[in-house]
Amino acid sequence: MHVVVALDPVPALVVPARRRGIVLRSLPEAPHAPVRLARWHRGEGCAPGRLRTVRGGERSVRAMLLVEDADALAAGLDAGADDAVLERAHPVEIVARMLALLRDSRRDGLLTIGDLTIDRAAHRVWRGGTRLHLLPREYAVLLHLAEHAGRAVSRTALLRALWDRDFDPGTNVVQVQMSRLRAKLDAAGPPMLHTDRGRGYRLGDVSWQLSPAGDDR
Repeated sequence: MHVVVALDPVPALVVPARRRGIVLRSLPEAPHAPVRLARWHRGEGCAPGRLRTVRGGERSVRAMLLVEDADALAAGLDAGADDAVLERAHPVEIVARMLALLRDSRRDGLLTIGDLTIDRAAHRVWRGGTRLHLLPREYAVLLHLAEHAGRAVSRTALLRALWDRDFDPGTNVVQVQMSRLRAKLDAAGPPMLHTDRGRGYRLGDVSWQLSPAGDDR
């Protein structure tokens, strides 16, 4: 599941968003989520001020405004919002726009899976509001699994991609790295690194569908 921060209550979007793989969270729950959604009415202050509040100094955050009318929509976009949409728009349209912003954020180097955020440019990782301090190999393993989130990655595929080995050396090097990485992930939230017996290792929450390939021997 992808995470979008909703700075204002948007109950009508909760179910349609979940159907498209998005969960809406508050800012304290997901301070490093790449997309933030907020309402803005012209009578509540200027659009640039609202956007500064939405982004909170995080320049990489994608800001999306829910506005009252076409004039407010134009003002929000002119002020620098990454997107703006009328409050009366169909929830399906609003969710589709969220997904477009999430795709844009990935091109900027941010990768999110649930409450996990990976900044590929800075080699930094957060889970919820907690910074995870990973060793280089742990980071490489996590990034590879994140790039295949929701699918099982076999032990053989990991050895080939991260250890540059086309054969199984008969050691437990992969299991050791997985154990260390799982401990750090689990310390910051519910389990999200799973071992799918006969398939491999899968990153994602329990709602991800399993892939049909791989092994975890």
